[in-house]
Amino acid sequence: MTTSTSGEAGWNALVGTALLGTDRRPADLTALPAPAAAALTEVRTAVGAVDAATTLLDAAALLTLYRRAGRVPLTDRTPLVPAPVDGERPLPAAAAARLGSLLARLGLGTQGGSTSGGGGGGGGARADALLRTWLQLTRDARCTVPPVRLPVLLDLAVRRPEIAAAVAPVLGPRGWWLAEQRADWADAVGPHRPSGTPSLHGGPGPDELGQQDDEQELDAAWEHGSAADRRAWLQQLRQRDPAAARTALLALTWRSERADDRAAFIAALTAGLSHEDEELLERARVDRSQDVRRTAEGLLARLPEAAWSRQVHRAALAAVHLQRQRLRRILVVTLPDPADPALPVMSAGTAPAGVGPGVWALQHLIAITPPSAWEEALGETVEGLIVLPVDGGLGRDLHAAWAQATVLHRDVRWARTLLNASVGASAGYAAGYAVQHGAELLALLPQDERATAVAALVTAATRTGTGDDSTGDRVGVAVAACPGPWPQLLADAVLDWLAKAARRSRWVRHDLLERAAHCLPATLSTAGAVRAVAENLQVDNPWRPALSDVADTVAERHQMLEEFR
Repeated sequence: MTTSTSGEAGWNALVGTALLGTDRRPADLTALPAPAAAALTEVRTAVGAVDAATTLLDAAALLTLYRRAGRVPLTDRTPLVPAPVDGERPLPAAAAARLGSLLARLGLGTQGGSTSGGGGGGGGARADALLRTWLQLTRDARCTVPPVRLPVLLDLAVRRPEIAAAVAPVLGPRGWWLAEQRADWADAVGPHRPSGTPSLHGGPGPDELGQQDDEQELDAAWEHGSAADRRAWLQQLRQRDPAAARTALLALTWRSERADDRAAFIAALTAGLSHEDEELLERARVDRSQDVRRTAEGLLARLPEAAWSRQVHRAALAAVHLQRQRLRRILVVTLPDPADPALPVMSAGTAPAGVGPGVWALQHLIAITPPSAWEEALGETVEGLIVLPVDGGLGRDLHAAWAQATVLHRDVRWARTLLNASVGASAGYAAGYAVQHGAELLALLPQDERATAVAALVTAATRTGTGDDSTGDRVGVAVAACPGPWPQLLADAVLDWLAKAARRSRWVRHDLLERAAHCLPATLSTAGAVRAVAENLQVDNPWRPALSDVADTVAERHQMLEEFR
């Protein structure tokens, strides 16, 4: 047996003897490194002859000491490049102290740069949301995280992908240098690396790299990177050069890729989608994975001149007609036959319980067809179409599918009309899609218009609602479409709804309260208004402590804002 300077071979030989016994396998002392073997000889000379077991233990003790301290320093290693210190933008002292407080409330220690706890008590959920707010404020202030907090935040980024996206912009040069030292840290924050930050591979940042070096690094990520690296590479390439991304996908060996990756690769075509992608999407439309097929169909649907899309549109428009019956007009629906070979193939899956195959096929055909096509085919505006009665009890299905199509084709005009129809609706078609697709429809509106529309929805719910689950669900869907901080118009509408709901029902909507706590304006006057609502309730009303907690959170957000000034 050969010896090694590390002593690994000798150690393995001793472990083998210890497992089998010295009678079955005598210790192979020739595998010991020379210094350890010499020391063992000196021990034998000093104490005299000993049995095989004692020799084994002596050898193990000497080899352990040798492996810990008996090696000469390595000479073929390159020392780490020191962490950069330029470019750090320190936080105000109060803001830095706030970060330590929030991490402590989350049970996250900084001793030795490691995480020392998990859940933490005392408002952990509130602290978690406040931490995300703090990270956003730090980003807005163009500051960087104090070095002592970097390991804890990088550990948190490994466990929480949504936190990784918020941590990445505030790491600073030292934080990115530190992230390079551990693969899990680099994997967590790497996909969120802002432009201009140092490379995770120790080189200069993207802005400093020549285009050729940048492409070489990206190509390596596509060939040898992790799934996240490859997806990020493809998305970046698609943004920069849609044709090159398409070529890369056409050259891909699809059968060797995982279904999740194939679906993500196809979804990357959303950026810069054009009719030149039709061939690739047609290939994906016959993929063995339903998720891949559905992703491809969703993109093909946005290409109105694609052959498959034209087939779907013809089938959908043929299923709905406008008829006049005596003094009124109605929409008459003819359910398609899923077994009809002329019907375009769709990845609709199995119809849920209670939904017939014809209705299921109809929903998918209409959900893919551009909403504006109905105005042209039926000669009626969207405002006129959505108030027409539907024959055969299929109105809810038709309107829900129209809402889906509006979201898919991002038709702002239809979204605005459908949402206006849902204001104040407590039953019927509009109420149904207001809950199912309300957030997606609202997201299509410009931000200012969206806030006004949500305020109108909440005000209508306050006026007509009964505090039941459905009303709360509609309000919850609506406010979820508006990121904070809310404008005063929406804040007033939500506060009014909360005050009324607290008196109508003892069932506390914690989801709405949590969102309100972090989206209401971070002002002392708002905190005072919420506290006044709470204090006007009966002592045993379960809303009272919950609203007091909202007031405390709003007040703490105000303090955080002041600490960054």
